[in-house]
Amino acid sequence: MKTENAIFYIKYYAKKHDCIIERKATLDEECYEGNHKKFGYPYKVYVDIEATKEIDNGKTQYRCASKKWEINDQPTLNVQWKLNIY
Repeated sequence: MKTENAIFYIKYYAKKHDCIIERKATLDEECYEGNHKKFGYPYKVYVDIEATKEIDNGKTQYRCASKKWEINDQPTLNVQWKLNIY
């Protein structure tokens, strides 16, 4: 993973987790913004830095924020928890 780009924190509601989440992120040449073809809402594909390090399978871990999101240069959520994937 190239981390030459700026690191930022992206916060959005994740339907999968049914809550607002915040991820440490960056962008690479595969990242982009678009609009859902059927429903028209906006989305942003980004690199999840922590997941890329944690999974460590040689593949960049991409995530997608949709509808609305907030980008900050520092974390803004006080709650920290870790999702264990088995």
